[in-house]
Amino acid sequence: MFRDNALKAKIARGEPTLGVWLQMSEPSIAEIASLVGYDCLILDNEHGFASLDTTVHMMRAAQAGNATCMVRCPGSDGDYMKRVLDAGAEALMIPMVESAEEARAIVDACRYPPQGRRGYSAPTVRASGYGAAPDYAKRANENLLICLQLESHTAVAEAEAIAAVDGVDLVFIGVADLSGSLGLLEQPGEAKVTAQINAAEAAIRKAGKPMGTIPRPGHSLTDLVAEGYSFVAGLADAYLIRAGMQADVEAFRAGVGSGSK
Repeated sequence: MFRDNALKAKIARGEPTLGVWLQMSEPSIAEIASLVGYDCLILDNEHGFASLDTTVHMMRAAQAGNATCMVRCPGSDGDYMKRVLDAGAEALMIPMVESAEEARAIVDACRYPPQGRRGYSAPTVRASGYGAAPDYAKRANENLLICLQLESHTAVAEAEAIAAVDGVDLVFIGVADLSGSLGLLEQPGEAKVTAQINAAEAAIRKAGKPMGTIPRPGHSLTDLVAEGYSFVAGLADAYLIRAGMQADVEAFRAGVGSGSK
């Protein structure tokens, strides 16, 4: 079912938006996450293990609520992006973008001519409702949200040029891999990492594009919104399930222990 991109519209209006990472490839989790009110579901096909079939089932389930479905692709392969877009992805997140040239190639692969070179099969694909939205091809370029991830010190050096590329709607600073590129994996609070994040933020703002990221020490989700981020994504489905189950077990064990003789 083709629908207006609610996430893109909210960001354009200056509203803070919240995403959740879905890596477990379970449609029911996507359905629940959409119903509880997340603005965006990040269907993580970089670190998750969903097939394209499963991704479609997750997108269908998500339409029980209002969340926008953003597919994080494994990389910047144009053929993969085309298939995911035809399948109905409303937004794409592309990891490890290192240059403006790569950014332009990504945008080009995602847009129909004359703005790009996306292959045309609009009357038959799920994205158009299998032809039920006859104006899909005219609206698809404008409706799609393209989010590029900066995840290395090399990318930070090119951040302004990457963000300035026409068709890049959102620039996401991936602080975990950025830390790793500096030899500081799992240390996103270190001063060298902070300096790189600050440089990326300044470059993205100079290009006039919205920013996204994840929390890090001293910067909660709400802190990040106050700092000017339009899109934040905190927890992943696997973590939320494990934490909930662990809390349940611990509460039971503590209760049994306190009541035993």
